[in-house]
Amino acid sequence: MNLHGPRPRVPRIRVRLATLADLDLLVRHRRRMWEAISDIPEDLPDAADPVYRRWARTRMRTGRLAGLIVEDDSEPVASGCVWLMPVQPRPHWKGSTSAYLLSMFTEPGHRGKGHATRVARAAIRWARSRGVDTMLLHASRYGEPIYR
Repeated sequence: MNLHGPRPRVPRIRVRLATLADLDLLVRHRRRMWEAISDIPEDLPDAADPVYRRWARTRMRTGRLAGLIVEDDSEPVASGCVWLMPVQPRPHWKGSTSAYLLSMFTEPGHRGKGHATRVARAAIRWARSRGVDTMLLHASRYGEPIYR
């Protein structure tokens, strides 16, 4: 018997790797990212979504792209992707592959809870587990503080 009342609900937050079944979510989150960070005509995402879906599917199948999804009690609330992309050889880098962090998005009601940081850390771990120790990205003004 609990004399102090009901226990408060503790959300279960986890980051998981996306599967091809999650591709619609990743495309939708990418679209919402673009809508949030730029003033683009409405028809642009309509044309870009199928192209991105094909691009992402191909790279997910070859293991060169990982989608990372943050779930709060099994509800997807944030996501991002990390792509192993070819780069020119450089004196201070190993090999000619770099990880590239892209398509980061958090649902508005879940912002400010560290979900983007969770995705970024999971992306770093994923890339390092594949022998890649360099991560590149282009941050919007909204995302820049996360990556600093």
